[in-house]
Amino acid sequence: MSHYFIENPALLTRERELKLEIFGRKFRFLTNNGLFSCDKIDDASLTLLKNMPPIEGALLDLGCGYGVLGIVLAKVYGLGLTQSDINRVALSYAKRNAKLNNVETQAIHSDSFEKIAGRFDNIVLNPPIHAGKATLHRMYEESASHLKNPGGSLFIVIQKKHGAESTVKKLKEIFLNCDILYKKKGCFVARASMQGY
Repeated sequence: MSHYFIENPALLTRERELKLEIFGRKFRFLTNNGLFSCDKIDDASLTLLKNMPPIEGALLDLGCGYGVLGIVLAKVYGLGLTQSDINRVALSYAKRNAKLNNVETQAIHSDSFEKIAGRFDNIVLNPPIHAGKATLHRMYEESASHLKNPGGSLFIVIQKKHGAESTVKKLKEIFLNCDILYKKKGCFVARASMQGY
């Protein structure tokens, strides 16, 4: 789980650029050693992006890493973007990547919602599985209290082998609604909301 928490600049020994074409647009992302999925854009994140419905309003990319989810969604749908991560190095790359892709963002260094105020129309999360179940459940619970009602939604992607079924069960306990938007090859994309869509 080191890539979630290690912030040692000495480990940043090989910066690279990843390219992504999605929804008819081209994106560029700078990454470096020690960051999650630094050699290629994470397949689960791409699955989440491709299986979400169009969204609008204020978006929080929770645990943003170097920023793929929020930047793509903000650019495609013209959203107000907030990015947050516990790792300052990852967050610095998220800010750089937002600028690189001409996306305005508010970047917040925060452990889950510790330093995040306000409510959002949508939250996206590729959960930090190796941070542990207690951390994940806290992120889900705190997401519920930071969504606008009615209609605010949390979108997550999770692998079956990482507890997708128990995650969906937990989301149904916390939220009034939880729908599976995609379920294939051991990967689940879920949408949870306190109100109907």
